[in-house]
Amino acid sequence: MNIQDFLAFDPETDTDHDMPVDLRSLDLVSGYDSHLMCPICHCPLVEPARLQCDHVFCQKCLRSAITTFRSADTDDFPCPSCRTPTSRISTNVPRLLINMCDEIQVRCPFLAEGCQEILPRGHIQSHVDRYCGYRLMPCPEESCDKKTRKKDLQPEERCLHGYYQCSRCEQDVMEQDYEDHEKELCPSLEATCVDCGTTVPQRELQGHVDQCPEVLSPCMASKYGCTTKIRRGELATHEQSCPLVSIAPYFEAQNTRLDSLELKTRHLQQRNEIFEDGLANIRSTLLESARTGGRLGHSGESGQQNQADDIDDSTGMSPISSSNPTTYLLSLHESLREEVSQMTHALTDLDARASMTIMNECLRIKEDMAHTNAAVNSVRMQVQWLMNPRLHNSTRTGNMRGASTAGNDTTRTQFTSTSAPGPSQSAGPSLGPLRPRRPSDSGREGTKL
Repeated sequence: MNIQDFLAFDPETDTDHDMPVDLRSLDLVSGYDSHLMCPICHCPLVEPARLQCDHVFCQKCLRSAITTFRSADTDDFPCPSCRTPTSRISTNVPRLLINMCDEIQVRCPFLAEGCQEILPRGHIQSHVDRYCGYRLMPCPEESCDKKTRKKDLQPEERCLHGYYQCSRCEQDVMEQDYEDHEKELCPSLEATCVDCGTTVPQRELQGHVDQCPEVLSPCMASKYGCTTKIRRGELATHEQSCPLVSIAPYFEAQNTRLDSLELKTRHLQQRNEIFEDGLANIRSTLLESARTGGRLGHSGESGQQNQADDIDDSTGMSPISSSNPTTYLLSLHESLREEVSQMTHALTDLDARASMTIMNECLRIKEDMAHTNAAVNSVRMQVQWLMNPRLHNSTRTGNMRGASTAGNDTTRTQFTSTSAPGPSQSAGPSLGPLRPRRPSDSGREGTKL
């Protein structure tokens, strides 16, 4: 279907369940393969949808991504994983993928109410609708806005939210919880440990049993074959002398290895099933094409034979390979896989080389910058050292030249007044007094940077 039809189709609005379960909020008990995770919500796929690039997402996540990131002036949508433009979305995904997602073990969503059921995710909706006794139901009485557990509903449909006083502890307990309070939760109830004979409150009995030194406990290596059961207080002494306890780490390592091998075997089986499905599709396609070719008239057989001979001559294929198309397709598939693996190794090698080159260039640039900073600091210190004596010398020279300039001006004035005018003076106007030399000129002549 196209994008507009996909956005208009919402399977959650067509459900007939009274209380739809949000499968993304469930507590997972068993692990799952990373390929079953939606790249958008990072949860196991819920109602998966497939794009033209074969990437799979949850329908709800994909609908939200399309609404958020699709441009209004185009009908294409970039894939959230590979950014490939796509205009068609398919809700038909392999049944194997849906079954693997539905087999993930989860807890009942009413765990907080007391339900301890663990079941496959595909059965959780039917469990909540039909079998879960801890599902919260509206109170039968219309004036009460509280909810009651399904197992506590009475046939007479009366409200169970009234309070009663316990005859032992004198606490006010709601009617729907009164039976559990009277049997287990009442603090005045006492119980006796069957191993040591100690009397403790009933609600603390389990904690006492977990720590009682007289309780018979199995050896830590019981799962590896040790059948000894001994009092908890003497268990440490037995474990020091038990030979199975000393080799337990070796057994643990072997169990971990077996688990990893089983996981790899499961993945290989899944891939084998996928390949078998692909081969079945190829065989069905070849059979269909053969049947279609057999229905043609005898008039076109000679032309097709000549055309097939031309194709064989141009491609260099032998009649044996053309007579067995399945073998040819499989060999072509294997060759393509080998080329892809070679390209993957080449890209990995290029990436490593580029990383090493960038790291070496960064180190060299850092060293050059360090040398440049050192040179700049050295030049700055030299300039400061040269500038300070120059300032002192220029101040002294200015004072001395000021005094000498005043004496020279007086002498020049007297000489001008007593001397007779010459030919040069009568020829043109006077140039005026000579400009005194600047005090900084003498200091500049002796200083070079």
